[in-house]
Amino acid sequence: MTTELNVFHADSLAGPMRALKQAFEAKHAGISLKLVSGVSRDLARRILAGEACDVFAPSSPAVIEQDLMHKKPAGSDQDAASWYVVFSANEMVLVTARGNPLGLRRVSDLAGEQVKFARVTGENDLACGRTIEFLKRAAAQEGRPELAQQIIDNAPADPDRPATIPDVVNAVTTGRANAGVVYYSAAVAARKEVDILRFPDSVNMSEAIRNAATVPGSARNAQLATQFVRFLLSSDAQAILRETGQPPLVPAIRKGAVPAALA
Repeated sequence: MTTELNVFHADSLAGPMRALKQAFEAKHAGISLKLVSGVSRDLARRILAGEACDVFAPSSPAVIEQDLMHKKPAGSDQDAASWYVVFSANEMVLVTARGNPLGLRRVSDLAGEQVKFARVTGENDLACGRTIEFLKRAAAQEGRPELAQQIIDNAPADPDRPATIPDVVNAVTTGRANAGVVYYSAAVAARKEVDILRFPDSVNMSEAIRNAATVPGSARNAQLATQFVRFLLSSDAQAILRETGQPPLVPAIRKGAVPAALA
């Protein structure tokens, strides 16, 4: 019989998680990971609403601390979270269509009249604020701070349909946009279809972007879920994270009542 683990993870972890799933299942016969991708805070709300989740991996430990700790999911008498480990980092990058037809090299180039720019727009999506800060930092470093708000305002935004990281990648790969700002891991996952422009650490938000993991108190298979989190901290998983645009944190940061198996 196969035991299925539900893994809720941030959109930015989609590419890495597919590779991690393959490696983990190869080492653990009889365990199947069901990956559920989405906006971190939206996924946290689903956990509190009682949806089955065995491992939760948001794009910020703050989501676990603020949205899940000391709160109980519907139908459970256990806290939604009592610990977490911080296992990898990320950065914001600029992506263009393959070959970079417009020759974009700097963030200030996005202010050009011929440029169609896409960005994450959902206020609850951490990538939205990170994108805005990234644009402000880059424009200031390039000596054109006044262009940041213009670039932000020029990106299409529909309050009823907020754009996510996958939406931005799709806009660029389908030609609806010439460029977009996404997480490096999302760009690496789409590298056959996009060109990636990286920026200095002082600009790319890498100091602020951290990926965490926990096993919710309502998990159906807590012991097996803890095995997967332990795998995330292994050298094999760290190699996968490096290859997929998620530099691992070594040693990982541990907070709260972390299980002995992860100490």
